[in-house]
Amino acid sequence: MLIRSSLVLLVIALPGTLFSQQISVNASVSDTVASPVVKMQEVEVQAKNQVFLNSIDRKIYNVGKDIQATSGSVSDLLQNIPAVQVDIDGNLSLRGESSVQVLIDGKSSALMGSTNRADVLAQLPADSIERVEVITNPSAMYKPDGAGGIINIVLKKKRNPGLTGSVKVTVGNKRRWGSSLRGSYNPGKYNFSWDLGLRQDDRIRIATDKRTSIDSKTGTTTVTQTNTTEHSRPLSRLGQINISINSSKTDKLTESVDYNNRTFYRRSAEIESTLLNSVQTLYYDRLRFDPEHEQDVESKTGWEHTFGEEDHVLTAELRTEHHTELENNFYANTYGIPQAQTNYDSMRAFTGEPVTELTVEYANPISANSKLELGFNQSDDKSNQDHYRAYATSATSPWLIDTTTTNRFILDQFIQAMYGTYRTKLGQVGILAGLRFEKSDINTNQITTKLVHDTVLYRLYPTLHLNYDLNDTQQVQLNYSHRVRRPESDDLNPFPQYQDPFNLRAGNPLLKPMETHSLEAGYQYKKEDTSYLATLYYRYNYNGFTSVSEFLTPTTILTTMQNLASSSAGGLEVVATINPLKKLTLNSTGDIYLSQINASNLGYTTSRSSTVWSGKINAEYELSKVTTFQLNAVYTAKRLTPQGYRMPTFVSNFGIKHDIKEKNLSIVVTVSDLFNTLKEETILNTPILRDDSMRKRSSRIVYAGIIYTFGGGKKKGKNDAMQFDNNL
Repeated sequence: MLIRSSLVLLVIALPGTLFSQQISVNASVSDTVASPVVKMQEVEVQAKNQVFLNSIDRKIYNVGKDIQATSGSVSDLLQNIPAVQVDIDGNLSLRGESSVQVLIDGKSSALMGSTNRADVLAQLPADSIERVEVITNPSAMYKPDGAGGIINIVLKKKRNPGLTGSVKVTVGNKRRWGSSLRGSYNPGKYNFSWDLGLRQDDRIRIATDKRTSIDSKTGTTTVTQTNTTEHSRPLSRLGQINISINSSKTDKLTESVDYNNRTFYRRSAEIESTLLNSVQTLYYDRLRFDPEHEQDVESKTGWEHTFGEEDHVLTAELRTEHHTELENNFYANTYGIPQAQTNYDSMRAFTGEPVTELTVEYANPISANSKLELGFNQSDDKSNQDHYRAYATSATSPWLIDTTTTNRFILDQFIQAMYGTYRTKLGQVGILAGLRFEKSDINTNQITTKLVHDTVLYRLYPTLHLNYDLNDTQQVQLNYSHRVRRPESDDLNPFPQYQDPFNLRAGNPLLKPMETHSLEAGYQYKKEDTSYLATLYYRYNYNGFTSVSEFLTPTTILTTMQNLASSSAGGLEVVATINPLKKLTLNSTGDIYLSQINASNLGYTTSRSSTVWSGKINAEYELSKVTTFQLNAVYTAKRLTPQGYRMPTFVSNFGIKHDIKEKNLSIVVTVSDLFNTLKEETILNTPILRDDSMRKRSSRIVYAGIIYTFGGGKKKGKNDAMQFDNNL
């Protein structure tokens, strides 16, 4: 007698796990009275990664099937993630807060250093990413850096036995192209994997700036207009090599080396004009040539010891990295009004940043529902900035050093921390409580002016996460964390940096770290492929950072960094995943919050507030089992700044992906900024100064790519949908 049965298994992640799949198994079973043996004649397995998962301390977005993850950069991919905003230069923010910590596989990385992070994200191919975790209130096991929270980029790690890998080639408009070779060799006791990539980009930036100032004593009005067109072609070389060895049944050794090398030539043309009481007093062209080179080298050496039971482990990791960056700017200034000889200036900016970090962590599942984690972290982060400026009055005259802007500055941050968390579940209540103690020693040395400043801080960073299961489909959450944003080298260096004849920038060595208290309450409904998550959140900041601009001359502005008295933001975020049609999946998010700024310590007598909202929608339609369309759109409303506001932004992207499974090939086409709407406009408005600046990038970036996968042992059946997911 032939018995056909259908089983549906739902694998749900335990607290702390980060992956969930829904698996459908169809089996044909042959059974007779004479023989009790059951024979499996046909097995069909279909797997579908849940697009969105919510755990006690993070939100998880599986991005393997996102078309932007196949041909685009990480910046392109992050635009689709709820709560994450990406500006025109690739800078990230979470719910409007720009202080964000970016991790790779839960750890610090040289590639994600704040000074070059935006450029790396714009060049880093996204097809190596398995999921993105948004942790707006991280536990004490994470560094408290980043007032907005953490974006954790989790890379693909599944290693099939033997030799496996993939080759990808993409081409785009404006002579853009990219290629990558990814693979692993896993004979059993050890695993060797690599990820190599080249990417040639093409960047066009168009900027305008109109500045109107009023002299409060004379009433004189000065209008300065700047129009800039900039073009560069960055070439990025990325490489990662990982080796893991199971030296015994309980011990594993790992070594990974990351390398990033980026070079490009930047050329720009700037037209400057000035009107004094409607009479033109200045008109000149400023041409710029800037060869730049950035390099990151990082090594991570790790050891893991397992004590015999699952998740009872002791780990240690030593991380060393070195970041170098060199700019050589050359300018030629040609004057029309008043008539003058063409003159020249140059600026050489070098940054060297070595980092050494040691982390030791211990985890013990002390019972079926409880887990204790303890850790120690020590990091030494040094930054050496060397700025050299010179000028020449003509093409034949000698170069002269500009002592007013040539300087050297060193920042050394030495931080030690001890931390621990305790996780348990009491009936329907989940608890994750943690505490982190930190000592930080921050030393600044302005070598040119012999100005030295040393600050030692002791801080406690408590965290608490609670969730309560109302039933099988509904859950409520409440969590709190204390975060910090530390000043960077540019924020602390008091020596004025020359940007152009109208703009100088200087840091503040007395700038205090910004402290943030963050509170969230959430409700989640999840049933099959439908999920809704609503989160009420509130952030209170004190000693926040803000840029303050003031006139040095009627046409020259000095911008410095200052601490705000306080600021706050509170709002509602809603995330929804639904399937209105069998082949259509919609992921959408909406965020609305009230932002308040108190700058009374800077001379502003009243607080400022505004309501900001943003929305995202991502639509994915499966035309067939092998062809998928994707369309997404992002809108952000007007946002408040201490001295003005930023205008709304809108961008939309489109992609199509087609698989040729019998050839192990995938073909992808994507279009970024489909409607040519992406631009950034900022208004600065005070009683004596109004500045309206706008920046726009290349429009409609088009990429077409082909991906070939190889290896992985015997090829699976044509109906095995899991092969599709694993290849992404």
